[in-house]
Amino acid sequence: MHAKREQNGVVKNYLTLWDEGWQGRNSRILKAPITVIGERIQGAKSEFAKVRLTLHPAKTFEVEDRVEDNEELKKLNVGWPDSFILGMLDVLMNAEPDPLTEVRVTLEQVCYHDADSSREAFRNAGHDAGRKIIAVIDRRRS
Repeated sequence: MHAKREQNGVVKNYLTLWDEGWQGRNSRILKAPITVIGERIQGAKSEFAKVRLTLHPAKTFEVEDRVEDNEELKKLNVGWPDSFILGMLDVLMNAEPDPLTEVRVTLEQVCYHDADSSREAFRNAGHDAGRKIIAVIDRRRS
């Protein structure tokens, strides 16, 4: 369910509210490529996902999957590459003072485990990659 009924009967569409929150904000500018590794190697249950990617300056947000032999990964039903990209976007879109949206993401290498890799592990690896990307950009700015 995407909407919540308030006490007075009005329905809020939270997806629309979230979308309005970042539209109109300027993107941070990426001046040079950044390569990071987003990973998730922990958790209450064993979780494992590791992805190497490079970001390049672009006019819009683009994703290029250059991971070789990823058919086995797709068969694991971990939502490749969507779960990773959405996790990364959770961080990039909410970055302060501005989101990072004008980049081309090139997925280069992935490490996974048949039993320990999951959608959640890849989403968390995406979060990790997003945090590392913002940290690199912030260091370059200072």
